[in-house]
Amino acid sequence: MDGAMAAIGLAAWLVLAFAVLLGVWNLRGLKLVCGSPARVDAAKGFEARLELHSKGHVMDRFLLDFGVMLMGEKPISAKVMWLASATAARAVRWLSLKQRGKERSQWGWICSRFPLGLFSFRAEQRIEHEIGVLPAERVPKEMDLCGFFMDGLPMSGMRRAVGTGEWKGLRGWRSGDSVRSIAWPASIRSHAAGGSLLVRQDEPPGFKVSACAVVFHSFGRDRDLIRPDRFERALSLLCGVIGMLVDEGVPVCLLTDFWDWDEIRIDSRRRLAGLKERLMSVKRADWVEAHDVSEAFARIETQRCLIVISDMPLGSWEHLVPRTVSDAVTVNIEKQEKSARRKFQTGKAVFR
Repeated sequence: MDGAMAAIGLAAWLVLAFAVLLGVWNLRGLKLVCGSPARVDAAKGFEARLELHSKGHVMDRFLLDFGVMLMGEKPISAKVMWLASATAARAVRWLSLKQRGKERSQWGWICSRFPLGLFSFRAEQRIEHEIGVLPAERVPKEMDLCGFFMDGLPMSGMRRAVGTGEWKGLRGWRSGDSVRSIAWPASIRSHAAGGSLLVRQDEPPGFKVSACAVVFHSFGRDRDLIRPDRFERALSLLCGVIGMLVDEGVPVCLLTDFWDWDEIRIDSRRRLAGLKERLMSVKRADWVEAHDVSEAFARIETQRCLIVISDMPLGSWEHLVPRTVSDAVTVNIEKQEKSARRKFQTGKAVFR
């Protein structure tokens, strides 16, 4: 009886050892490959994929769970019951990242409970795949109410005329009208009804600023609470304001406290993309004095408009804005928080 029990125990140990050997062997020769855009905007959806490649092996793989954590924030994972040798499995997901930053590599994992489901085997891999999350572009409400782009407000040398004004209506074609001003779809309908050609009629040209200065600072009173989420939102507002001005053809002179008040000129989308690349890894200024902000305002020419953005409450720094600039616009970060809720685009993982 003792010999039989010893034989059964030895057989059980051999089975368990063989199961462990198969479990370890099942995870060998596997490689994770991640694919996604190298640069994405915060809170904007994009497609990411994760591939599990099986190298040439004497046996196939079974019962595999694999995944990766992008930027330490969003996972991509999938399961495969059977993966033949020298083949690959892929998981595709539509997701969005909220946290600004950049990472050169991602951490992935491969798990399996093969062969008997008694043990869980896990292997982690470092995937060399860089992902950078750029600040989103959000236009503050104050830009909709300011008079920078209103028609009919010429301010001596500060503003330049725009090519055409707003659309007013249609009128009949007269001798001397340009061919480019003919509204062809409406003219075809008018001709079918027995009418004549119609010409687009616009308002007189409007005016907009020829240059604009944008100041970003983090000055506040000693009792004001410092909130990291407001700094991230303020960076998004900064990108939105500059993007709006660049689209309107207005050159921008940017001064920020976290870059020691160096003047940065932005007059194209290419330079705006370079700015967002630099803002991707920027950190909040440790300490800002009131005289630093005042000196930055003093460097701004009086013929340019001024937009001031901060991650601190408006009441703590509004008195520092110079009164000599007639077109100064101050962005209240507290008012932007109520309308900052957005639905992020998410998707389910798809295994192919």
